[in-house]
Amino acid sequence: MEATGEGADAYRRGVELIHKQLSDLLARRGVKVLDALGADFDPHLHQAVASEPADGRRDGEVVGVMRTGYLLNDRLLRPAMVKVAQA
Repeated sequence: MEATGEGADAYRRGVELIHKQLSDLLARRGVKVLDALGADFDPHLHQAVASEPADGRRDGEVVGVMRTGYLLNDRLLRPAMVKVAQA
């Protein structure tokens, strides 16, 4: 069931505002999102949970992110769960 109307819109904006405030707070404290999509697989930063044949992609290239990874002042907090291409 999808909520519509002015109340649902206000609720969505409230959740987006809280998300932005939390993201800004974490960024000020040194937490960064690990940008994995399109990068070469690195076992120190990524956790491979799937692989698939992919034409036109490099062997070992990250082609999907299942869970975002995070760094704290260049130290790994949580590895990114990724899908890796096979040549």
